[in-house]
Amino acid sequence: MKELVICANFSTIRELRASPELNGTTMARNHNFFFDKHGTPKARGPAAEGVLMMFLELDVQGSDHICRDLMDDVTAIEDESDDSREFIGNAHHVTIEAGGVLIAANRPDSDVPQTPDTPYHVPLKHFREVLEDWEAFILDDQIDDSIDEDEYQ
Repeated sequence: MKELVICANFSTIRELRASPELNGTTMARNHNFFFDKHGTPKARGPAAEGVLMMFLELDVQGSDHICRDLMDDVTAIEDESDDSREFIGNAHHVTIEAGGVLIAANRPDSDVPQTPDTPYHVPLKHFREVLEDWEAFILDDQIDDSIDEDEYQ
């Protein structure tokens, strides 16, 4: 028995514009964002990105405000107005630097499953793209919720 989608299923596919290094190749990211039967946002993706998916679920959760704050941190690093930014969430500690983003569990004795991938390093650009996709998923649900409320008034 599957405990799957209640409200939405959001899979991301990004087409990368023609560039010398990619020769116009289309690449797909296999991220699946959905709500479980309790309405909690869930993230699934490649096994190698398990820590990143857990970070979205446990720390960012359904908050577009946290997404925006993290994207502002990434922007500060990209435009070199800051060398490093940190975020401490419910389960993970994130360090954002020009060389990428490091995601580590807050405490080794926490309830967050420890994997060989923690701490996990992700390129800055990929971190931003995943956050943007998660934010779009969250905001889409908020828009759907406001439409549903209007229908019943």
